Amino acid sequence: MKVYLVGGAVRDSLLNMPFYEKDWVVVGATKEELIAKGYKQVGKDFPVFLHPETKEEYALARKERKTGTGHKAFSFEFDKNVSLTEDLERRDITINAIAQDNEGNFIDPFKGQEDLKNKTIRRVSDAFKEDPLRVLRVARFAAKLNGHGFKVDEDTMIEIQKIVTSGELTTLSRERIWMETYKALITDNPEVYFKLIEECGALSQICPVSQLDTTYLSKAIKTQRDPNARWACLVASNTSLEDINNSFNVPKEYKEISEVCRLIIAFKKLDSVNAKDIIELADKTDIYRKEDRFLKAEKISNFCIDINSGQKLDWDKIVKLINDIKASSDLKEGKLIAKKLKEDRLNAIQLYLSES
Repeated sequence: MKVYLVGGAVRDSLLNMPFYEKDWVVVGATKEELIAKGYKQVGKDFPVFLHPETKEEYALARKERKTGTGHKAFSFEFDKNVSLTEDLERRDITINAIAQDNEGNFIDPFKGQEDLKNKTIRRVSDAFKEDPLRVLRVARFAAKLNGHGFKVDEDTMIEIQKIVTSGELTTLSRERIWMETYKALITDNPEVYFKLIEECGALSQICPVSQLDTTYLSKAIKTQRDPNARWACLVASNTSLEDINNSFNVPKEYKEISEVCRLIIAFKKLDSVNAKDIIELADKTDIYRKEDRFLKAEKISNFCIDINSGQKLDWDKIVKLINDIKASSDLKEGKLIAKKLKEDRLNAIQLYLSES
């Protein structure tokens, strides 16, 4: 039984980049042997094991055979005679198909180190085209490594285009689409991910738009590390916002921030505003219960506008003015309470505007 470090940890260490997880491949063993050594199996169809002490993932060397359409249509062979090279050959790109033994030696049958030197993202083998998820994975690595000068080679782009043309992207689960998209959002250049999936035609197979304007996202990435904020900058100005959010399966918090951001952007583009406009925005965005959400979205919206209202509004102060007003204890009927609250809030905002 031999154990090798593989994948991102090897790649990133060779690039002098930080890495936070280690993945291992085990050659010449069976699952029964690993279990006997104290490893805990965490996958049924795809035997992955947790080390009894480090809890890092160890996978048996495998061969794959495509059995149908889609990302999951594969049969796996985990015979103890499967070689390391056979395992590496099924991986997506050469820079992810480098292994390292326990003495520090690199096993690199597909010239991944050469591609690291040449800053090239290149497919390992013809098996690349069998998994549609690899379109998004390549786009994500292009985003991750863009700052290091990496580019996708022409042959790999041709294979990506073939996958798109096949229509197999439509078989991907929305959960996997979001997983890759989220990982792209936290890179230094997430706009590269969206430009690449747009260029190859993948975007229109994922959601009902063929183009996403990355202008505001590119502005935001300089100071915004929060993927939620970055997503809002990308989609809040799009007329198909709801459909895009649903297609990418974004979490509820992402949806809400982008929707509130869209309302604030529209508000800030008004030629002039009055107290009634502000209260209407407060109603639509539920400032009363979700003050922090509104203030976060308001700050994000500043990346998404080319023009602003003529007035400079202090939203922290406005939100505090609105929420400091409480219902009168003299009123018992719900409708009267709501009416009085609205009047008091309007008066407070009118006073603020007159003094600004």
